[in-house]
Amino acid sequence: MSRINELKKQFPELNITMFDLFKRIDTSSTYKYFPILCKLLGSRFNVKNQYVNDKEYASEAILSMHSNLLDKGISTDNVTDNELFTFNYFADYLITDHLTTIKDFIRYMDKNLIQNKDVTSYSTIDDLRGAITMASMKEFNKDLEGQIIKEFEDEKWLIVRPLTFQASSKYGATTRWCTTFKQDKHYFEKYWGRGILVYFINKQSGYKFAGYKALKSDDEFSFWNAEDHRVDYLSVESDDYLYSIVRQIFKSNKTNKELCSIEIQNQVMSECNNNVKKLRQEDDIVEMEVRAPRYMGEAMMGMDEQIREEIDRDVVRQLREVAREHYPEDSISEPMPMRA
Repeated sequence: MSRINELKKQFPELNITMFDLFKRIDTSSTYKYFPILCKLLGSRFNVKNQYVNDKEYASEAILSMHSNLLDKGISTDNVTDNELFTFNYFADYLITDHLTTIKDFIRYMDKNLIQNKDVTSYSTIDDLRGAITMASMKEFNKDLEGQIIKEFEDEKWLIVRPLTFQASSKYGATTRWCTTFKQDKHYFEKYWGRGILVYFINKQSGYKFAGYKALKSDDEFSFWNAEDHRVDYLSVESDDYLYSIVRQIFKSNKTNKELCSIEIQNQVMSECNNNVKKLRQEDDIVEMEVRAPRYMGEAMMGMDEQIREEIDRDVVRQLREVAREHYPEDSISEPMPMRA
């Protein structure tokens, strides 16, 4: 029995197809109603049927699906448009950060930087994060030394203040901290410019947590675990001797930005401002904080908005057809917005 077949038996809830669903509808011994089910219900997974009234949008939608899957680390090589549609549908139910962590784990494993080679011994996403952190620390190089403030280091703990997004992404790898989002780098710029942003890394286990103290605009003082959940300092897995060190770090009156040279500040502005449009009014910044859902609950809360968008899209299509019929001389062929 192949490994895939063994896993199918071990995880039957993941080995379900539309045919399994159709069997629950057509209970005849010969499955004589299957052709009807396939023709009528299977059309839902045919891309051409979904965008039959708007071929221009169909092309954009397909490109958007490719981009969405690639952003999640899922290959789209040699897939048909219909397969692409189905994969994209399934991928919406997976947490992007977890997919990225798994891909990082595979990459480090292939580079022979993961010490524990037994993949069956890993049970949780935190297990993978720890292994990745230990592997990534082997790659920290001198290029990043000028992009961090090393607040403390001993044989167990490394405490740094990231001064650039590149450093934040590297030292915050495998976490879900918004300050590491590659698609929304303005989060890093916000915390970098307004307060004290600190990353705590256990060099022996790969465990990480972050701390932030606002020095401008508000009085926030918070700690965050790798899942980006706000936690009390007493609940993080730190050692007692770190407490006095942490207190001293957060007594600083300088933001991460203020610790940077002009050259580093310009680097951060270049890194972050290319990823977000901002309205600047003197020293105030009005930010548009838009990002993909980071967990299923957040995605569920956004479903009503997605449904409204789908309805709006259908209404626009209908209006466009009416306009074409009554005003054929006008050009109404602008593409519909791509799905985020």
